[in-house]
Amino acid sequence: MKITLNKEAFSNGIKIVEKSTAQRGIQPVLSNILIETISDNKVRFCATDLNQTITLDLDANVEEEGKITLNAKKLNEISLKLQEKPIVISNDVDTNVIKITCGKSKFEMNSIGVSDYLQIFKDNKNEDENEKVFEINKEIFNKAIKQTMYCCAQSESASILGGVCVNIKENTLEVAATDGNRLTRVIKAINSKSQEETFIIPLKTLQEIARISSIVNDKDLKIKINKTKIYFIFDNIKFSSKLIEGIYPKYQQLIPTTNEKIVKIDKEELINSIERVSIMVNERTNIIKFMFEKNNLTLKADAPEAGIGSDELEIEYNYDDIVIGFNYKYILEALKNIESKNVIIEISTNLSATIFKPEDNNEQICLVMPVQVR
Repeated sequence: MKITLNKEAFSNGIKIVEKSTAQRGIQPVLSNILIETISDNKVRFCATDLNQTITLDLDANVEEEGKITLNAKKLNEISLKLQEKPIVISNDVDTNVIKITCGKSKFEMNSIGVSDYLQIFKDNKNEDENEKVFEINKEIFNKAIKQTMYCCAQSESASILGGVCVNIKENTLEVAATDGNRLTRVIKAINSKSQEETFIIPLKTLQEIARISSIVNDKDLKIKINKTKIYFIFDNIKFSSKLIEGIYPKYQQLIPTTNEKIVKIDKEELINSIERVSIMVNERTNIIKFMFEKNNLTLKADAPEAGIGSDELEIEYNYDDIVIGFNYKYILEALKNIESKNVIIEISTNLSATIFKPEDNNEQICLVMPVQVR
């Protein structure tokens, strides 16, 4: 192999694919990036950790065809230090030593396990004639994901709850996530005539798609799914991931429809108040009491070892007095993902699910379960 690449394209390419390499595992080759020539002016960077796979096509001057694998971490470190000059990568087929030259800088790296890597890709390939294909506006999809994935269970052992449930049907995208203590659901109008399909995407996959989406300029996102995998296809990037198998909880049944106490509060004022009071929160429980009284909301936190903090907000409230305890972190995350000047809070009892949503639409809701307070 002998190829020449633009330095900026090379560095960006490494950044894009490096995250999909295995950080640790029983197959050392999975910490490498596969670089292969695919035409006279294109090379492909590939990486996988067996759960997710990415390929990226880059422009290059290809003098000699070939395939190599190089350690992703070292390759990224090298790319960050090189000058803004063309990068030449060549290999010695007898020794498997790869030479990387940029200006007067020269590096030699060992290429290992090309045949093993190619076999992994072959075994991991999962084409299916029953694949379903969707095209969704990238901005709409990304916003729906951003407004829900913070509610995923963080523990990998959580399985089903460790992903976001996506439902696509005619002209509608519905996305939901829950960790058992809170739930968020977003509905967006899309241009789709597809048959209804529901699938669960792992949180790690969505975080990676958000990162890639911020780099590429594509307006639309092409999605292909089959029984076990999902593919996100951009102009020169193809990213695939295993789906989470199983049946997602029937979250629609958890959303209350009879919360009779309705409160409208300035979102930024509420965020600022919570952040002030949280200074004195018990770090073991993270509980802040929301004390609703006539036209007044008092927030209160107390920690035996630190003291007490409280703050008050003037609100329109003409219902019975009620005290509700919340994990304040859940409330802050919900509020910071609501795009509205005012937030609507729908309350029933001090132990019933409380809803937070923007004032101007019902497409987005966040449900938070209270905690019992004394």
